[in-house]
Amino acid sequence: MPGSIDAETLERMRRGVPLRRSASGSWWFGDELVTHAGLARALTLGLDLSDGGEPIVRLGHQFCYVTLDDTPLRVIAARCDAAGALWLRLDDERDVLLDPTTLVEDRELGLRCTVGSSGLGRPLAARFGNRAQAEVAEWIVWAPGAARPTFKLGDQAFEIPEV
Repeated sequence: MPGSIDAETLERMRRGVPLRRSASGSWWFGDELVTHAGLARALTLGLDLSDGGEPIVRLGHQFCYVTLDDTPLRVIAARCDAAGALWLRLDDERDVLLDPTTLVEDRELGLRCTVGSSGLGRPLAARFGNRAQAEVAEWIVWAPGAARPTFKLGDQAFEIPEV
């Protein structure tokens, strides 16, 4: 196809985009904060993993690699439904069911879990913000003599490992 870019050049271009997501969830292009709300939203909605497992931002059929200071996604709220399931509100505007087997505690950083990406469903880490962490606290218990806290939902209990 005339005018097409060879795979090596395209890969170099994708890796050359200076896109970074800070630990707080802000987007940076080089040393410039992305302040346009629509662009920041599009970048967050496009978070995914490449076929090789590297973090990317997908916009339409194109993507570029992104540097992450922490997890790709943030859990901004949590709620329990009438059936007793715990739902998480992510900063990419989705509500996802918590898989308690993916909960871990990062030393000094708090809770995180794994959710499927909105694009291809690939596993992405999501850090619990202060509000969300406080909202799930009622399901986290320390049993007497236990080495680690346990996440209890209904009659199920899952130890929360530390990493």
